[in-house]
Amino acid sequence: MEAKTKSRVIMVASWLIIIGVIGLAYKFLVEPRLSGRRDKLVQDTSTQNYDHEIKIAHDSFPGYAILRSVAVKNLLDRQAIKLTFIDDKADYVKRVRDLKNGKVQMAVFTIDAYLKAGNVVGDYPGSIVLVIDESKGADAIVAHERGVAAIPNLSNPNAKIILTPDSPSETLARIMINTMSLPSLPSNWQSDANGAEDVYKKLKSADPDNPYAYVLWEPYVTKALAIDGVQLLLDSSKLKGYIVDVLVVQREFLNSQRELVTHVVQAYLRANYDYTNQPDGLLSLIQEDAKQYGDKLNQNEASKLVKGIEWRNTVENYAHFGIITGSAAKETEKLDTMIEKIMQVLVKTKSLPSDPLAGKYGQLYFEGILRALNTDDFHPGVLSSSATEGLEGILVDTSDVIEEKVREEKTLNPLSDDNWNTLAPVAAMKIEPIQFGRGNARILPGSKRALTDIASKLKSFPQYYLRVVGHTRAEGDATANKILATQRADAAAKALRELGIANQRIRAIAGTRNAFKKQGGEAQSVTFELLGKPY
Repeated sequence: MEAKTKSRVIMVASWLIIIGVIGLAYKFLVEPRLSGRRDKLVQDTSTQNYDHEIKIAHDSFPGYAILRSVAVKNLLDRQAIKLTFIDDKADYVKRVRDLKNGKVQMAVFTIDAYLKAGNVVGDYPGSIVLVIDESKGADAIVAHERGVAAIPNLSNPNAKIILTPDSPSETLARIMINTMSLPSLPSNWQSDANGAEDVYKKLKSADPDNPYAYVLWEPYVTKALAIDGVQLLLDSSKLKGYIVDVLVVQREFLNSQRELVTHVVQAYLRANYDYTNQPDGLLSLIQEDAKQYGDKLNQNEASKLVKGIEWRNTVENYAHFGIITGSAAKETEKLDTMIEKIMQVLVKTKSLPSDPLAGKYGQLYFEGILRALNTDDFHPGVLSSSATEGLEGILVDTSDVIEEKVREEKTLNPLSDDNWNTLAPVAAMKIEPIQFGRGNARILPGSKRALTDIASKLKSFPQYYLRVVGHTRAEGDATANKILATQRADAAAKALRELGIANQRIRAIAGTRNAFKKQGGEAQSVTFELLGKPY
């Protein structure tokens, strides 16, 4: 009986093995052939509308709406090019890996996200070919006024900043920490959330007396500020050249399919031109895009988004890539400058251990596409002969073509003494102490680098005024000390003007002994305070 049972078990096991082998053979040998024949049959008996498909990794951020628009699709249809968008839910490391592995040919990033994700992967497999937009208010840091009345209140051992990690929100927080003096902010200041909606929920349920700040993006900035007692500490409208979205193309694809990349860039710039110059064109686009790729937006939320994003036009891209310079570029920051200062923030705030590019920022972008367009006198409002191919007999009206220009940064107006007194203190700047000669106002050579750093930060925060405060010491003649403090403040202010900071942005004064102590004691004889018009 036992032998018979053992025999049956062996027989059943043998049949299971045979069935398994047959199943595997079918799956890996037969099924692919049948599937291949089916695919070929479909291909041979179908109309192929596209010669090329380009896969683009993206997420639901509304700044990418123009790239996803019907206008871009229609323009590329004429070139038999199809864009397929792959939503990776803002998983930037996956996005870089997909670029590297060829799963996608293009991807959109903020510059900071590309720098951080590329460092994780150990490679930057794509080149930036286009600047898409810059956040100008769409990202913000908010707080309950009872817990954080102003940015300096975050200099607290119990302070926390709630944000979405590896996002522009994290970078905005790091920009604040790198620029503002917050000596008592703890090293474990970061508290992670899962997107702006999650940050918003944590804000709503928080104890308003906690010293917590919250970083989110639109439309949740608008929702957050509607909560009673919640105020704005800092938003991206105060920054320049930090929260910037770019189009990245896989290097191999860019090298072998440059003409296809050119078609995509042209289509994008044409669509950008059309939507920007149509009444409410961007507003309608944002609402339509949100229905398909994000959360539905009401009129007010969509309007705030449009105001909070600056989409870059053709000429502004020429300036960013260094193709036009001088007065035509109107002090537009070049890509390598933006990459360098973003890298500095990430390294100084320990988001990156070191600069993975070792200062060779030109490796990250390719200006050849845009340079060729500029050489060919490309204008996004005028269709070229290739774009109008197949449309013979249709005249292209160029009489109402609008000239594209580089937008100038809004400049701060000169202020009277009374107006200076109405400005709201933002925070003291985080700086290396400025050293002067003993008993005089001569700035020592070793402090020139610190002043250059201050000037660079001020250029990146163009919407703030600066008060340079010379501090008196407790010992010695009070009158003489105040004169010296004023002279030192004047000397530092003069140095900043010589480094390109507009005269009307700076005011030099002598501070009090008490103020000196509050600013960090005898180590600093001059401090720098950012001031702004109340939000």
